[in-house]
Amino acid sequence: MGLLRVSVDHLVRITASSARVHARVHGSSLVTTGTAGKKAAEVRELVAALATRGVAEEAVEVAGIRLTTSEGRILHSQSVDIQLVVNATADQLPEVLGVLADRPGVAVEHLEWVYDEFEASIAAAAEAMVRARRKADAIAGAAGLEVTGIANASDSWSMPEPRRELADSGMLFAARAAGAPPLDLGLELNSTTELSTHLSVDFTLSS
Repeated sequence: MGLLRVSVDHLVRITASSARVHARVHGSSLVTTGTAGKKAAEVRELVAALATRGVAEEAVEVAGIRLTTSEGRILHSQSVDIQLVVNATADQLPEVLGVLADRPGVAVEHLEWVYDEFEASIAAAAEAMVRARRKADAIAGAAGLEVTGIANASDSWSMPEPRRELADSGMLFAARAAGAPPLDLGLELNSTTELSTHLSVDFTLSS
């Protein structure tokens, strides 16, 4: 029994399964120190508005809070920045962006696309195995032999770092309207990337 080692590199494009929307809630005042409390209330209202669109409370993360308060001889000032991350499926994304665009003082900073690369790698590895077997059959046949089985196989996969799409907050604020309609760009809000699979197979051959 002989062995034939075949290696296959297989490249596929996969579609994002969801997105992480990074948003910033900002407020400042020169005459009052109650800004933080007001913005906290606005965040609660924002979470409630997202819930009406099917986005659960646990899908909204508080990634950071920066609070600055100063007291002068004449004026008191306070500014607050609350960093939020909203986890949304591809179907929820237009609704989420519509709600965020409807909120004064909220800026969408970027979209972070999320891919289920493990699930995608399963199908990609299976496709690579089909190609590897075709190649092995062709090589074995040219040598007057026949593939009888597999002695060993291994695979690996990789993909680029997920893209972060910068959002134009001015565009989002321009879309602000009563009722917070979904942000309709006339096309599907999604992204794709490449998944590279490397498969190495040791096929057994008839003697």
